[in-house]
Amino acid sequence: MNSTEQKLHGIGGVENDKDVTQTCRCCLPLRYVIGIFLMFGFTNVYAMRVNLSVALAVMVGNQTLMKGGMEIEEPAEFSWGTKTQGFILSAFYFGYIVVHLPGGYLARKHGGATLLGLSVGATGILTLFTPLAAKTHVGVFIALRIAVGFAEGPVYPAGHAFWSKWAPPLERSKLATLNIAGGILGIIMSMFLSGYIAFHFGWSWIFYVFGSSGLIWSILCLCLVSNSPSQQRWMSREEAEYIQFSLAGDLQSQDVPIPWKAIFTSLPFWAIIVTHSTHSFGYYMLISELPLFYTQRLHLDLKQTWTASSLPYVVTLMMLILGGQIADYLRKHHLATGTVRKIFNTIGFLSEAISFLVLGYFSNATTVAVLITIGVGLGGLARSGFYVNHLDIASPLASVLLGITNTAASSAGILAPIVTGLIVQHHVSLVFKIVHLISRRGGFECSFCFSIFISKFV
Repeated sequence: MNSTEQKLHGIGGVENDKDVTQTCRCCLPLRYVIGIFLMFGFTNVYAMRVNLSVALAVMVGNQTLMKGGMEIEEPAEFSWGTKTQGFILSAFYFGYIVVHLPGGYLARKHGGATLLGLSVGATGILTLFTPLAAKTHVGVFIALRIAVGFAEGPVYPAGHAFWSKWAPPLERSKLATLNIAGGILGIIMSMFLSGYIAFHFGWSWIFYVFGSSGLIWSILCLCLVSNSPSQQRWMSREEAEYIQFSLAGDLQSQDVPIPWKAIFTSLPFWAIIVTHSTHSFGYYMLISELPLFYTQRLHLDLKQTWTASSLPYVVTLMMLILGGQIADYLRKHHLATGTVRKIFNTIGFLSEAISFLVLGYFSNATTVAVLITIGVGLGGLARSGFYVNHLDIASPLASVLLGITNTAASSAGILAPIVTGLIVQHHVSLVFKIVHLISRRGGFECSFCFSIFISKFV
């Protein structure tokens, strides 16, 4: 380990993982109750992000809707082309990308729970105004989506800041991945409920329902959840002491100046950036374009598209929860933290790469849907690798580190919908050929990159 890595690794880290063996005797410790509550916060966040993918299909296409107990064929309300649709879908990320690093800094300084509650609340309020913006002008609509992205940007760094003070080292995988699990649950709920809401009440109610839900959750978060265990009401003395003891070294480093040079000259940290970014490009492509692919290429109807689009994320949710449990079990009983992170990262990326490699040889709708479900689902295991690694390498700086990697990863959110929107003008099947190529090459290369460089770090 060189001097740069020693400097960054010395802030937090996992050197004392094996020394923390005490467990709380409560049936369900409060940190898990709060973790589940936060998971539903991320559910709201992601639902408000991706519901536009379903709503847009209704807004620009002829759809069968339920009115007065009868199914009525309605013409498209908007005549935006695929290029404009691509910019609408990308607009969110123009605002989202610029606040990750500032959000990470603010979360470290003022507390993860506070920033998380404010961010989700602001996102909810803006989401409620989405129908009005869309009906006013496409430019106003795009501007509002940029503002939604800006409001939501600090959410994931705030989540890492929260768990840097709440998650004992040997519970980081299962607790930190609850944030991601909540996001996946948000995609599932959005895919299922958005179509149902649009069919029965109209597309505007998609934004009213999810915006209201996010606003209610944010009020509860600000009223009930504290930034650290020492400030939390209803926490038992035993649990508070356990968390503080297990994080003693990390908590003492909370006020250490941020070592920017050490961060940006660390090869292992750059490996996390590359891994996170490559994973996100294919992921954002799927979120933005999967419903379109199923309707235009595989010719599925709206209800079939809801189901097929949601299944990959159902499997991902299962893999996230299961993967977090297994990862922490292996760390506690058998393997070093770095080894566990590399194993899960490799399994996740290679599973996705192989599934999309095979996908290129099939055109049957059922087979394609199954392969996408398997690839995306098993790819969720990688989240117990690269995503949790920020907390391992420098827990007090986790929000800042995630702010940096999420900034790079979110660049893919800008590019993916624009690129696919341009491609769709010529042939929608080219979209998945490109996703297939990126997933195949990126999966193998990022798995190798992460495994080589992260071994020097943890």
